[in-house]
Amino acid sequence: MEREKNSEKEKSTAIGSGRRIVIGCICSAGLILLITMGSMVFFRENMLRSAQLLEQTDYERYESYYVMIVSDHSSAFWQSVYESAREEGKNKDAYVELLGENLSTGYSKEELLKIAIASGADGIILEADESLLTIGYLREAEEKGIPVVTVLEDSSQGSRKSFVGVSNYNLGREYGRQVLSIQEKDVKDVLVLMSAEVQDTSQNIIFSGIQETLAEEGSGSIGVRAAAVENKGAFDAEESIRDIFMEEQLPDVIICLDEISTSCVYQAVVDYNKVGEIDIIGYYDSESILRAIERNVVRSTISIDTEEMGQYCVTALDEYRKNGYVSEYFSVGTNLITMQNVKEYLGGGDSEEVP
Repeated sequence: MEREKNSEKEKSTAIGSGRRIVIGCICSAGLILLITMGSMVFFRENMLRSAQLLEQTDYERYESYYVMIVSDHSSAFWQSVYESAREEGKNKDAYVELLGENLSTGYSKEELLKIAIASGADGIILEADESLLTIGYLREAEEKGIPVVTVLEDSSQGSRKSFVGVSNYNLGREYGRQVLSIQEKDVKDVLVLMSAEVQDTSQNIIFSGIQETLAEEGSGSIGVRAAAVENKGAFDAEESIRDIFMEEQLPDVIICLDEISTSCVYQAVVDYNKVGEIDIIGYYDSESILRAIERNVVRSTISIDTEEMGQYCVTALDEYRKNGYVSEYFSVGTNLITMQNVKEYLGGGDSEEVP
């Protein structure tokens, strides 16, 4: 009798456990179903919201795609030229990209030129050189119908359509006149810093302009020499310039032909306590260079009109694509900045253009 009661209790317990398991499974399934349905509703709402945002987004579309390739896209000079080209591109329904600026890997100008050609750009703005590789890519671009405009540095043998730059000879003449304007000391030795990276004749023309001006308009007693500076980057330029400052005989005047050299020489003069002993005639009008003129550490600088340069680059490409021809040379203006007018540049005043 007692066994029967125990057996019935076990059966009842087993039935109760089974019911609880079934109820638990049903509740779990219901919870999973609710979560799934909630997730589907949430996902659907997000998809609808995303679709609405996409519909509301106003994409800018351009008729043309131009690529700009320079040696140092991070420099203030080229950033200024690019901003001007980009703005002018908008006026002419063209998107201008500074190629290499947002790439995780560093590429040479030649590699970037190859990428631009392969991408089928409508036009290329290039700081050129005389390397055989560059000349070859320029010919390839021409064969594929991609016009190339060179800027600041030209390629005499390359198949470019136009060149946007300055008169290097006139630039050299102005540098020479700035040397002759130094009256407070007897200048005997002038050092011209030339970039070791530049392979065309532009720097040699500037140097000739300096020499001829000093010989024709001066007393003939001022010696001019040149030194090559490695300026692939600021660090390389600093090393080259510091080597110059370690020499026993330092020059009376140092002429810089690029922005990096100007900034590095300015810093070296301060570091080696040579302020007032060495006059610096610089290049470009970055904030630091203008402040150095204001502090009388840099005597003067010659600034290229970067706004005009960027505009001319896009104008040249636009004219060629529309008309099939364009002027071979666009001359960009330059400005002389000294202690007398530096506040105009720091405060946004008018400029005095160099003839």
